Amino acid sequence: MKRKALLTALSALGMTLVLSGCFFRDADELYAMPQPPQDYQALQVRLSEALDAGGEYAAPLTGEMIQSVQLQDLDGDGKQEAIAFFRFPNEEKPMKIYIYRQSGAEYEQMAVIEGAGTAINAVDYVQMDDDPFKEIVVSWQMSSANRSLAAYSLGPGMAEEILRTDCESYKLYDLDQDNQQELVVVRTPAETAETVPAGTTVAEVYDFDGVVQVTSQAYLSRGITAVASGGIRSGYLVDRVPALFVVSAYGENGNGTITDIFTYRGGELKNITFIQDTAKPGVPGAGESRETVHYYTQVTGSDINADGIMELPQPVPVTEYKINAENISFWLVRWRQFDAEGKPHTVFTTYHNDRDGWYFVLPDEWGSELTLSRSDLPGGTERAVTFSRWTGQDTQEPQPFLTIYKLTGSNRVRRAKMAGRFVVFPSQGLEGADEANTIYAAEFKDGWDCGLTEEEVRERFNVIKTDWSGT
Repeated sequence: MKRKALLTALSALGMTLVLSGCFFRDADELYAMPQPPQDYQALQVRLSEALDAGGEYAAPLTGEMIQSVQLQDLDGDGKQEAIAFFRFPNEEKPMKIYIYRQSGAEYEQMAVIEGAGTAINAVDYVQMDDDPFKEIVVSWQMSSANRSLAAYSLGPGMAEEILRTDCESYKLYDLDQDNQQELVVVRTPAETAETVPAGTTVAEVYDFDGVVQVTSQAYLSRGITAVASGGIRSGYLVDRVPALFVVSAYGENGNGTITDIFTYRGGELKNITFIQDTAKPGVPGAGESRETVHYYTQVTGSDINADGIMELPQPVPVTEYKINAENISFWLVRWRQFDAEGKPHTVFTTYHNDRDGWYFVLPDEWGSELTLSRSDLPGGTERAVTFSRWTGQDTQEPQPFLTIYKLTGSNRVRRAKMAGRFVVFPSQGLEGADEANTIYAAEFKDGWDCGLTEEEVRERFNVIKTDWSGT
């Protein structure tokens, strides 16, 4: 993936304060009003002109590029251009992107891109061909529910629109490993579309060779209700094959989740987990990625074991002792990698406690004879989950062997020190507990020897971190 230039927010005040902090000064200078470098003062003059004309800063809403003013080498000359995002509320096309080129100690206007939307949802800079000029990809927010995607080719003194399409989400990624990023757009075409059945969501690959055009497309699962916000993520399959993972709400009420996995090889975009509906042979888009459907948990795909390959979750219900099977409270998560043919390969299984913010990697030796239970104290300062061995027969009581506690409140350290308990987070143990607002502790029970030591419990315990992102 190509290196992205450093992006910097340069508001009138912020530019002065941030840029001035990069230099050493003696004691007297520390009390003087800091001054930015001369070239940034020249840029501020141009920004002030747009503000004085009725503009207001309007930074992109999502993505990696969310500054009001950004720096990029757009023409490949080794110097960074400044890209500023404004809204002019009283104009027909209120959204404007000003591009300024540095000329000596001054900045001059290179081009202006205008949009009729209500906001700029996201922006990316990418070289889609061998030309030294980068293309600018902009997702315009037309309304709360509609976006329009456009791409602009830069040249001397101009910005030409080379692509315009409706868009639910998009991703720039080198899918075929040719050192050029492909633009993949996910959208649901209007009923008048000729090549795609109405109501069918597709992923399309766009290539730029003088003209931007769709080179390949593939269907998403038929049962989706909406592509999730930030629902396109790049990653690798087994054997390091690059892929895109598109997450969507699924089912009649949209309470399920489904992930379509796409590869791009030999110029063909393929949904490798898509299974055609045998009841509708020959009907385009009639099918779904059945292996990746899941309900009842908000856990999403992640490289959870940090091996560089994306894992997707498959929830597995846990049978509880003397509890109606229809009221499932606990779920295990089977984490699976996929190969380029769409076949899953299980990596390991975890118990994810979303309410308390932790998960635990289960040893394979624990097998399927496992049940869980909660025992929270009033006030919520001690929340506990107990793992027990159980055959599944109500005539035999579960054998508790491990409890994990979430401890908060002023007495959290004292509770962590109670007999039999040991700290699993923070990693410094009780030495770091005084500084932590939340302490996680564990305790072995006498019901069964689970085969783990205290250190092995710590190694398998993890605090949940959210790292899904997208455009």
